[in-house]
Amino acid sequence: MILFDRGFDSWGVIYKLKKLGVPYLIFWKKQGDWYKEHMESLDDGEFHDMKREGTYNRNKTNHKVSSGFVLIKQLEYDGKKYDWIFATNLKLETAESYVRRYKKRWGIETIYRVTDDIRIYTTSTKSIIRYFLFMFTCLVYNIWKFFQMYLGEDFTLTNHKTCMIIFMAKHGMIYPKHYDKLEIIAEKFFNS
Repeated sequence: MILFDRGFDSWGVIYKLKKLGVPYLIFWKKQGDWYKEHMESLDDGEFHDMKREGTYNRNKTNHKVSSGFVLIKQLEYDGKKYDWIFATNLKLETAESYVRRYKKRWGIETIYRVTDDIRIYTTSTKSIIRYFLFMFTCLVYNIWKFFQMYLGEDFTLTNHKTCMIIFMAKHGMIYPKHYDKLEIIAEKFFNS
């Protein structure tokens, strides 16, 4: 199943996904009045599914596209209530099941945020170097997630970075350039 946020709420995206036969769930922007009447008739936590048609323009041709839409009124999530609108070809039993599926998308957002923290910055314009650094970032992230499975959620990215540096130094993989001088100064400072 493909999960999209509001930046992808487009009839063109739906057209492509339907053509490919892919299950999808797209968080749809609240634009226009088409949904308000249906939303007002719902009680908090209830949902309504419906069909809508739209137009997708491509190469001077208008394509008619239809999709299922799910409107969810004031469903509580993380202690707050929200209205949700999804374009989807899924048929689920409860409002919570739609939101729960969509929230799996936040794992993707977390991965982007974390890999940005790990990323090694470069000014190189060579694509092979940039690709290698991106792949290295993904490797470090996956190593961290692997250890987090065994060590628990409190094994943070900061802990991981520190542990990796200590491990690499201990096994002679790296040797920080200024470590000897730092150790001499630190011994004088802490032993005085």
